[in-house]
Amino acid sequence: MWVQILRNKYLHTKTLAQVNARPMDSPFWKGLMKTKLTFLLRVKFLIGNGTTTRFWEDTWLGETPLALQYPSLYNIVQHKEDYVAIVLNSVPLN
Repeated sequence: MWVQILRNKYLHTKTLAQVNARPMDSPFWKGLMKTKLTFLLRVKFLIGNGTTTRFWEDTWLGETPLALQYPSLYNIVQHKEDYVAIVLNSVPLN
């Protein structure tokens, strides 16, 4: 139940990676936002349809984010926060 309350109050239709703390947010939420980066680096995501898992910055393939596995490639990518579904749908299949 508390997950649904937080989702409705702070996330709406966004993912955790897409939100930041705002001045009017509760101290509890601001505290959670301070640990967000650590959380995102340590959690492994299930892709599902790929619309909520970031291709480069979430851990979904291997033990670390692809951005850390392939830093040279990550540095030249233009859309660093694209989701798995967007990246995989933009690759032409032959």
